[in-house]
Amino acid sequence: MIDQQMIETVRKHAGEMEATGSLDAAVLDLIYDHRLFKLFVPDAVGGRMTPFPEAIKCFEDTAYIDGSFGWLVQIGSGAGFFATVMDPRAVRELFSARDFYIAGSDRPLGVAQKTSDGYIINGSWPYASGADHASLFTATCRIESDDSGDGLLRAFAMLPDQVHVERDWNAFGLRATGSHTIHVTDALVPEHYRFNVADPHFHYDNPVYHYPFEPFAAANIAATTIGIARHFFDAARHHIEEKKTSWAKNRYVHAMKVLAENEAAFLDARENFHNAVEISWIQHQQGAAPESDDIPVLSKIVAHHAVDGAQTLYRNLGMDVVMADHPLNRIYRDLMTASQHGLLTDTTGDIII
Repeated sequence: MIDQQMIETVRKHAGEMEATGSLDAAVLDLIYDHRLFKLFVPDAVGGRMTPFPEAIKCFEDTAYIDGSFGWLVQIGSGAGFFATVMDPRAVRELFSARDFYIAGSDRPLGVAQKTSDGYIINGSWPYASGADHASLFTATCRIESDDSGDGLLRAFAMLPDQVHVERDWNAFGLRATGSHTIHVTDALVPEHYRFNVADPHFHYDNPVYHYPFEPFAAANIAATTIGIARHFFDAARHHIEEKKTSWAKNRYVHAMKVLAENEAAFLDARENFHNAVEISWIQHQQGAAPESDDIPVLSKIVAHHAVDGAQTLYRNLGMDVVMADHPLNRIYRDLMTASQHGLLTDTTGDIII
């Protein structure tokens, strides 16, 4: 899926994309040409259904090229799962576009009022990654109706002209993801654009749609973080080598030692993560339930080694990397931002590293 043209094009525009806060048109064209937002979209509607472990490697590889690029490929593809929970009519209408991309939120921050024509949607949702180029928005609402649906939480699909994007994403990393707040006011949504993520219908069927959701989501986010971390360690190695003649010998030797030790711990955790993904996928295809905790736990462990290693190494890279436009500075900030996701943080202190 990844070729040299993609690497060169994305990295050529990386600094500019961070400054503008969105992906360059040339980068989006590459994504559309390779259908990288459609790794979990059925072939019947223009997707390129991809086995789970292969998709995880793609998420890592795209994030290795650039953090924001990889993040949006992962978020965009992950939303392809909705193809199996949405009405087939909606899937045919909405998923076939070349520029297909879903931005949105699963937070229940909206209200859907039942009418004879469908639902009237109102609400605001933060962190809608890729909002600037989305062809479709989805958001979770609490239903207000006079029937048995009253009070239920359901997701709804909305078109771009029904959504106002507030460009408020001001994070210190992943700046080109455009993870803005979206606002919807009195949008009329047809009945068949309503869906329930927890109740798949399998109108379009594939083994990935049956895979347990928590390890699926954790692995997707972890793979992106792994790719950014790999990029950081490689870029740090290049930076240290460039300083070999200008730094004192003992400083150079120490920096290389810190790099080697921390990268080794990270790569061990990465290998454990990928092995777990492969094993769980084999078990899943054989009809056995994967160990539900393995991947979520290993995702947090590899994120820990990525962040801890990068922070330790960053302290040994000198003053050049504190400048916001230095590539290592951007990679570092992207890593810190991606790894802050709730699926990668050990908020209880229960995980043994």
